[in-house]
Amino acid sequence: MPFEPSPTRLSTAAAGNSSQAWNKPFLKIGHGGASGHASANTLHSLTLALEMGVDVVEFDVRPCRDALVLLHDDNLAKFHNPKGLASQSTLAELRALNTDPNHQIATLTEALDLLKGRSLINIDLKAAGYESAVLAVVRTTGLSSAVIYSSVIPSSLSRIRQEEPGALIGLSYPEDRGDASSKPYLQPVVNTVVAAMRFTLPYRLLSMMSKAHANAVMLYHKVVSSSAIQIVHRAGGMVFTWTVDDPVRMRELFAEGVNGITTNYPDMFESIPELSIKSNR
Repeated sequence: MPFEPSPTRLSTAAAGNSSQAWNKPFLKIGHGGASGHASANTLHSLTLALEMGVDVVEFDVRPCRDALVLLHDDNLAKFHNPKGLASQSTLAELRALNTDPNHQIATLTEALDLLKGRSLINIDLKAAGYESAVLAVVRTTGLSSAVIYSSVIPSSLSRIRQEEPGALIGLSYPEDRGDASSKPYLQPVVNTVVAAMRFTLPYRLLSMMSKAHANAVMLYHKVVSSSAIQIVHRAGGMVFTWTVDDPVRMRELFAEGVNGITTNYPDMFESIPELSIKSNR
């Protein structure tokens, strides 16, 4: 089964509840839904991703005062509320920030209800401390076998493993602080750092996964190498990459053997025949 690293290589629990759907040779993943076409993490964006034929819908989850909501940042600056924090707001207050249905903040329960039976799900936890609450909601909806939990925080993933031994868990790497990877003026610095990460990652990857009790990794596509992919595959794990919006790069990663690619533009998969065919076998 995938997501069950060899016990001699990684100290992780077997993913006993893994859905057969995760066994597909290649998975098309929508980032925040279809965030190149709609506001990320909204129900509108998630619906677009489904319509574009993704296998997996990825979205961010964090807590507000009375719910778990789909938001990347605690800071509410993008809602023209520079001093506001989601963690200190109620759901009603968050939804009042934008009343347009296509842009309104969704809850985890709403997202799972929308996606149930229609796609696999990647829940990305953006902070630590609310793992139990997320697991409780997933259990309530009966979607444990359809979900992979990801985070850049090893202790958060270890807590999920402790509470849900059969969970599918992916360690995200590296942390994209301040969304640096998308800012052109930071690219010279980012590229230097990324090159160093790419060179050293194969030597550190299994240890990192073991510490997080992860059976998969979610890697920034520029740190991915054939060596890293082979190491994880030999240990029985899986490699997913984020966030790739260039068809040339998609083809390169596919040829190197990644298990899935995350993109802001899921409709792009249809323009790359080898990816579309592989995913639907």
